[in-house]
Amino acid sequence: MSREKPNILFIITDHQAWFNHRRPGEFDFPLPVYEQFCREGVSFERAYTVCPLCTPARSSMMTGMYPSAHGLRWNTEWPRAQVRDFSPDTRIYSHYLQQAGYRNSYVGKWHCGHDRLPRDYGLEGWSLPEYGKVYMSDEYRQYAKQRGFGDARALIEHFLHRPDWEGKTFVLHHESPWYFMGGSGVLLGPPEAHEEQFVAHLAIQEMEKLARGKEPWSLVASFWGPHQPYYPTEPFAGRIDPRSIPQYPTFEDDCVGRPLRHLIHRDVTHGRPRRCWPDWATWQEVLARCYEQQMQLDAAIGNLLAALDRLGQAENTLVIWLADHGDGIASHGGVFDKASTFTEEVSRVPMAIRWPAALPAGEVRKQLVSNMDATATMLDAAGIAAPPEMHSRSLLDLCRDGNAPWPDHLICEHHGHCEDMLLRVIINDRYKYVSAVYDDDELYDLQTDPYEMNNLIDSPDHRDVLRELRGRLIDHLKRANDRPARERLLYVLERGC
Repeated sequence: MSREKPNILFIITDHQAWFNHRRPGEFDFPLPVYEQFCREGVSFERAYTVCPLCTPARSSMMTGMYPSAHGLRWNTEWPRAQVRDFSPDTRIYSHYLQQAGYRNSYVGKWHCGHDRLPRDYGLEGWSLPEYGKVYMSDEYRQYAKQRGFGDARALIEHFLHRPDWEGKTFVLHHESPWYFMGGSGVLLGPPEAHEEQFVAHLAIQEMEKLARGKEPWSLVASFWGPHQPYYPTEPFAGRIDPRSIPQYPTFEDDCVGRPLRHLIHRDVTHGRPRRCWPDWATWQEVLARCYEQQMQLDAAIGNLLAALDRLGQAENTLVIWLADHGDGIASHGGVFDKASTFTEEVSRVPMAIRWPAALPAGEVRKQLVSNMDATATMLDAAGIAAPPEMHSRSLLDLCRDGNAPWPDHLICEHHGHCEDMLLRVIINDRYKYVSAVYDDDELYDLQTDPYEMNNLIDSPDHRDVLRELRGRLIDHLKRANDRPARERLLYVLERGC
């Protein structure tokens, strides 16, 4: 390829059940495209979301800034979201790339604003306002009509709080995108009828258009999946025997010693003793559909990567593949979805980078990284220095050399989901400390307790550890433009030290 600057393909998946759902030797399910991608690039064993909620995490990947700095701290559709779009002077990754001569496109889920879409930031492509209702969009309906699919319909097998729906087929049309989310089942029709393949189809069309131009290009392919509802199509539906899925290690967690926010998620949101669904046999069937939907998404992304190969542009294209956040399904007492917690299940994400012309293949990095680091990585690949106010850090040097300098800790944020629950989190090689306003703190030894079953916050043997982590968090808050935590948390932390 004659261009010096690489093309950039940024693949974002949504709400992916990742942390220890695949447990080789006990239980696993195949994701052959992602596994091959990791063999061809560099994967990150300890990748976290900067915030385990869609809008804040996605907005941080667009800006390279913490949610407390860019202002989109909650999902934009919730009334408590005082800021529902980026401020007019906000610069996202595409502004920098455009100045460097790139043509930039965005296809798929946006969820980074209430009124403004990617096109308002100079991006070509296609997206929808807010969370988006894919199956009701004009673009999907035209796509489905051309292929004879008709309206998207799902056979619902299990549904939270609506057992009367189970065993029935529904057209997935409703004014609210949340209406059909609390369930699992099978989307009727061929694989191409699924939203994953639809987004991949649009992304391939966009890539083909970009490849015909002379400029280097960037494309974000942002998928709605594998976010619930878990409605894979055949032949993906049925590939996993539900009875082969062993009980998730924290399914029976009684949450003793945990702060109130965990109990809210388990008991208030979903009810106990029903605990979403009362028996593990039902959960096995729900999880099978959850995992099968990941397999369907994996295949859809495979189509996208195959198109990149077909266009002859894979060698000098930087591809970043990650998720916006995790999924708490079946964990810590049998919860569904996510809440105002920062468990490993909702915060750990898959993450890998491939650039055959410039990076090694088949290597694994164990350093602590976040999905926010994708922003500076894209700029670095394009030869652009990240501005000093950006919190994102380029991963390219770390990809090239596993011993390259890198911070020994990671700091993340959460402002709550459906309630105001300000959290600041610091993670180092061994420990995770979660500091909260209006709720109790948490400290876990992730080396000996990877599932966070034993909260060490009051342990006399861990006072020095707690003091060190609190001190580092205080230093960060004093340096960072983190007004919410400086106003509400800093005083409490300093007293704790």
